[in-house]
Order: sequence, then C-alpha cells, then structure tokens
Amino acid sequence: MNPFIETMYVLQRRAQTNTRPADASPSGITELRARVPAPVLAHFDRLVALGRKGVAEVRNGVCGACHLRLPAATTAPGSNHDDLQLCENCGAYLVFPSAEEAVAAPVAVRRPRRRPQAVVVA
Repeated sequence: MNPFIETMYVLQRRAQTNTRPADASPSGITELRARVPAPVLAHFDRLVALGRKGVAEVRNGVCGACHLRLPAATTAPGSNHDDLQLCENCGAYLVFPSAEEAVAAPVAVRRPRRRPQAVVVA
C-alpha cells in the first residue's frame, strides 16, 4: 500500500472515532499530515470537509465510499496498487486489500429475482 494512502487512512479513522486515543494529540496529527504531499492532502481535506470519505476500501471491485463498481483495469490483479488511484465517481483515494484479504473475502452471489405470476381474472 502506498505510504501516503496509509497515512491518510489512519487520519480518517481517527477523525471517525468518537474516543480519542492517547497518540491523537494535535502534534501527532500534525506529524502525520506532514508526511503527505500538500496537493494530495488538499484533495483529501476537501473530500472530508464535504462530509465524504477521503480514503475508501475496495472490496470485490466496488468502491467503499460510493458503492459503485470500479473499472476492470483499476482492480485488475496485475495493476500497480502502490500508485495513488482515485475512484472515478466520488474522487476518494482507493485502498486495495492485500492478496491474503482478497482471497479470504467471500463473494456475494446474486440470485435472479422471481417475477410475480400474472393473475387472470375470469
């Protein structure tokens, strides 16, 4: 995982939790924010200010922020997930699961919906 994404993911989790851990001091948060380049951090802050997720997990090819399926080229196993990648719909930075997590994740199977039978009134 990209170190910038990992740092922003930690910042996002700290902002979402109600309890404040011991290392969530303003200097600790400032130190984390200093690790991320300014343009990347500005985009992250803009999304958070709008009430959205700045970093979203990808599960089964679906963005965790907007819940839309990502293009196959983005989620392909051979693509470089160490690069910064954005969701094309919501703009959140994408976090891809590790190879072990991707194999262990269950895949939901959708069943076709049954159509109601037409009622014939004589």
